[in-house]
Amino acid sequence: MFTFKTLHEFNDYFKDEKTCYEFYEQQRWEGGVPVCPHCGTAKKAYKVKARGMFKDIPSYRCSESGCGLPFTVRTGSIYEGSKVELRKWFQAIYEITTSKKGISSVELATRLGVSQKTGWLMNHKIRTMLADTATELLGEDGKTVQADETYVGGKNKNRHKDKKIEGSQGRSAADKTPVVGLIEKGGRVMTFVTQDTSAETLTQIIDNNVVNGATIVTDAYKSYSTIGNAYNHITVKHQEGGYITERNGNKFHTQNIENFWSQLKRGYIGIYHYMSPQHLHRYCNEFATRYNMRDDGNIARFLHVVRNSDSPKITYRILTPNIPNPNHPRRKQKPTV
Repeated sequence: MFTFKTLHEFNDYFKDEKTCYEFYEQQRWEGGVPVCPHCGTAKKAYKVKARGMFKDIPSYRCSESGCGLPFTVRTGSIYEGSKVELRKWFQAIYEITTSKKGISSVELATRLGVSQKTGWLMNHKIRTMLADTATELLGEDGKTVQADETYVGGKNKNRHKDKKIEGSQGRSAADKTPVVGLIEKGGRVMTFVTQDTSAETLTQIIDNNVVNGATIVTDAYKSYSTIGNAYNHITVKHQEGGYITERNGNKFHTQNIENFWSQLKRGYIGIYHYMSPQHLHRYCNEFATRYNMRDDGNIARFLHVVRNSDSPKITYRILTPNIPNPNHPRRKQKPTV
């Protein structure tokens, strides 16, 4: 029985690599029947002797005459090519899905016994599996949608005097990255990392993700003024000291999306300390998925990520395209004579 309540019970269940591989086979392949990731054939695969650092894991070879390539359950998944044991991958998934404010790469590396660079890569790979793939629009069945934006970045007062930036506060902050959020009252949240918070940008995000005619609650930011034509737009004027607006006997507010921003900011301040604009959307996916699955247990969140890992592998070079590789042959200096 796959049940656990603590990390100790979790590690007792996944006691070795063979158990992890067999478990992932049941999650990835229907009925645990191997499917060749190279050609997609579901014919019976031949069992072969395992190769590499793990000698007792289930390994197969495609029975299709035109293919015949070897594979394991890792092949064609996000774990492909990784030297980290599958057992450590599962523990990392458990850690990141059960920690309300996330877990840093330094802390994850310490718990798994890997380098910080490996822990950072594992964290970001797992975040790609936390991306929201739901296609349903918000605001269906008369549900109220709240929209708001926040700005992610450090405070100017905490910087050294040589690194302070003028105009670092407010919506026009030059050193912060805007994030737009949509949340269904009592439902799920969606986040979007944007270049700006202009009326055109906000209107396009709302039109693409909220059903026409839905009730949308926002603050008095002027960029929301253009959405009233297609939606029932209700404005809460925070600057006038009001946090609740009454309309036809109903009370409207933006506290749900504000609560989500508070969780994101707590993770920024207390755990990660810095979220680069290049990877900010992955951090937002992490917090959004945990929020959307807040009523589910640890097992449900863990299985959700494991079942989403059937995707092409992501390398360190893909995640860091702008960082030069010092080991690249073209970057090596010629020896002096």
